[in-house]
Amino acid sequence: MNILQPFFCVFFQAAVEISCEPCVRRYVRFIFMDNAVVSTSPTADGNAAIDSFHQFAGVKWLREKPIKMFEDAQWILIQKAEEEKLLQVTVKLPQKVMDQLIEDCNGRYLSVGVSKYAQLWNEQRSLILKDALFGFLLPSMEKEARSLLTSRAKNWLLYEYGKVLWNKVSVGPYQRKESDVSMDDEAAPRVMACCWGPGKPATTFVMLDSSGEVLDVLYTGSLTLRSQNVNDQQRKKNDQQRVLKFMTDHQPHVVVLGAAHLSCTKLKDDIYEVNNNELVLESWYFLRINHVSDAVILLCVCWTDSCHCYIIL
Repeated sequence: MNILQPFFCVFFQAAVEISCEPCVRRYVRFIFMDNAVVSTSPTADGNAAIDSFHQFAGVKWLREKPIKMFEDAQWILIQKAEEEKLLQVTVKLPQKVMDQLIEDCNGRYLSVGVSKYAQLWNEQRSLILKDALFGFLLPSMEKEARSLLTSRAKNWLLYEYGKVLWNKVSVGPYQRKESDVSMDDEAAPRVMACCWGPGKPATTFVMLDSSGEVLDVLYTGSLTLRSQNVNDQQRKKNDQQRVLKFMTDHQPHVVVLGAAHLSCTKLKDDIYEVNNNELVLESWYFLRINHVSDAVILLCVCWTDSCHCYIIL
């Protein structure tokens, strides 16, 4: 057994006790959270992958940015880049602040004696303090700071998403142009809802009246086919003509597309393709009421385990 091992154990225990002292932790936390800075630099892979158009380009090089200045979602990008091993990230105190912190701690922990033995003990106390700071306190503070930055960035994102969602859901009901409303028309617009399906069930179109009651249902299993096979192309064309007739017969004021799958974006293009079909020229009223605006509205209603999105065409 090494004769110095008991001394190392005692010194280690002293460092642990200092780092666990509530007043010490509070003091170091105050200094760290008020002065800590974030620096980033690319790894070898990051230097090759991150160019001026990359999503991490804005965080590729950061030099001592105070954590108090992180007010948006920038930290989320830094964290993602670090997880992908494209960036090296440090969260630490500037050297000037670190030196001042060590000096303040020494002033409160070291002996004021000037004897030989007091100086020898001060050397050991200084080592204990450094062990407590660099081995326990500062790593703990860095972990807390990272957690705080993540929480702050997520809250900012939720707030921004909430504002956008609120702007969508707080608008008034769809209003038709006065020229589209006659004495015989319903007060509320007629809605056609679409839902993409892989085949079981197939892509479905549902026509609702102004009261929300189902008027008609159309199944189109071949509308979204991408095959160049002659038979598939003919089946797709037949479904396009059926959708065209369905829309022309019912003349919806609003077309709503359920956006629960990536293929829904392709379905949107297919609906526009039908809408731009030369056969539609025979139904100018249909074109007029469905091309009121070029805007495409995406509305997402998220629950705990799923997200329901709708695109209003």
